[in-house]
Amino acid sequence: MMYLYIWLFPILCGILAWSFKNKSLNTALVFIHSSLHLIFGIFLILPSSGLSRYFGIDGLSIWFFIISAVLYFAVGWYSSQQKSTLNNKQSSIYAICMMAFVASMDGANLSRDLGLIWVFVETTTLASAMLISFEHHKQSLEAAWKYLFICSIGIALAFVGIMLLVIAMPSSPSLILDTVLALSETISPFWLKVSFVFMLIGFGTKVGLAPMHFWLPDAHSEAPAAVSALLSGALLNTALVPLIRMQGVMNACHLGSLASQLFLVMGLLSMFVAAVFILKVKNYKRLLAYSSIENMGIIMIAFAVSEYAGKAGLIHVMGHSMIKAAFFLSAGNVYRVFGKKNYDQCGGLLAANPVSGWLWLLSFAFIIGMPPSPLFVSEFYIVLAMLKGGNIAVLIAFLVLLSSIAYGLGRASLAITMGSSDTRSKLPLSQYLPQIALLLSAVLLPFILQYLL
Repeated sequence: MMYLYIWLFPILCGILAWSFKNKSLNTALVFIHSSLHLIFGIFLILPSSGLSRYFGIDGLSIWFFIISAVLYFAVGWYSSQQKSTLNNKQSSIYAICMMAFVASMDGANLSRDLGLIWVFVETTTLASAMLISFEHHKQSLEAAWKYLFICSIGIALAFVGIMLLVIAMPSSPSLILDTVLALSETISPFWLKVSFVFMLIGFGTKVGLAPMHFWLPDAHSEAPAAVSALLSGALLNTALVPLIRMQGVMNACHLGSLASQLFLVMGLLSMFVAAVFILKVKNYKRLLAYSSIENMGIIMIAFAVSEYAGKAGLIHVMGHSMIKAAFFLSAGNVYRVFGKKNYDQCGGLLAANPVSGWLWLLSFAFIIGMPPSPLFVSEFYIVLAMLKGGNIAVLIAFLVLLSSIAYGLGRASLAITMGSSDTRSKLPLSQYLPQIALLLSAVLLPFILQYLL
C-alpha cells in the first residue's frame, strides 16, 4: 500500500506530462509533487499523526526520507522560475524522470526489505541517467553512460551479495530485515561475511566511495545544477541506507568489528582521493563532487568508529545533504552569471552577483564545518569518539585530510568570489531563497528531528 501511494502521483503526472507536453505544466507538476512529498514527510515526523506506525516506518527511514523531501522541495522551488532551453518534449521527459527518480529513492529509503531496496536503487540509476544527460552535449552524454555502466556493475555485485545472504540462511531464508535480525544466531558467519563484502562494494559504488567513485565527478559536474543537488544530497544517502542496515545485521551476528574495519578503510580512502583531486581540479562543480566523496567517507568513518559516532554520522548525513544541495544550486547561479565552469575564469562573483557570492561563501564555511554548521557538531563528536577509542593514527589522518580539503575548497571559493568583474547579473528571487532555506534547515533540522524521533 505504501509503495502505491509513493508511485501513484508520479505515474498520473507522468501521463499528464506526456499527453500535453507543456513546459509550464511540467514545471507545475514537479513543484506540486515536491510540495506533497514535503507534506507527507512532515506528517511522518509528527508523533500525533500515527502515520509512521501505520506504515511501519522506523526512525532511520524517516530521517533519510525527510532529507530527500526537503531537498526535492528546494529543487522544485529553484527550478520553477528557471529559464529552460528544453523543448516541450524534452521538458516532459525531464519531469517524468525527476518524479520517477524521487519516487525510487523514497521506495529504497522507506523499505525494510533488502530485495525491494535493491530494486528501487536500480530504478534510481535508470531514471537519473536520463537527467544527467539533459545538457545535451558530448561531456554530459559521456557522463551519463559512465554512470549507467559503472553503477549497473555495482548494483549487480550488490545483487550477488543479497543472494549470498539468502545462502547464509539455509533454514528459513528471508530478505526482510526484521526476520534476518530475529534469525541472526542461525546465519552462517562465512557466507554473511562474503555477502557483506559484495554489498559494500556494490552499494558503495552508488554511494561514491573510493575506489569505485569514478562515475561521480563526471555525473555531478555535467548534470544540471538542480539534478546535481539531488544526486549529491539525496541519491548518495539512499545507497548508504542498505549499508547501514547491513551493519546492523553484522553487529547482531557478532561480526561488527569486520564491518567497522571495512567502513574505516573505505572512508579514509575516499577522503584521501577527495583531498588529492580537490587540490588539483579547476572545475568548480567537479570540486563539489569530490567534496561529496569526502563527506561520504567521513560518514563511513563515523559508523565505523562507534555507535556513539554513528549518531553523529546521521547528523553529518543531513548537514552535508542540505549544505551540498545549496552549494550546487549556487554553482548553477555561478554558471548563469559567467557561463564558465572553471573557477579561475569566474572571479569577482561578489561584484557580479553579490547574493550568489555570499551564498557561495556561506556554503563553503558550512561545508568545512565552521559553526553554526551541523558538520562542526558531527565532526567534533567523531573526533571525541576516536580519542575515546584510542584511534590516534586514524584521528591524525582524519584531521590532516580535513585540513587539506578545507584549504583546497577555500582557495577555489576565494578565487570565485573575490576580485573585480565587468559582469553584472541579477537573478530572480527564486534562485536565492532555496539555498537560504537549505542552509537554515542544515542548522535547525538535525536537532529538531533528533528531538522528535
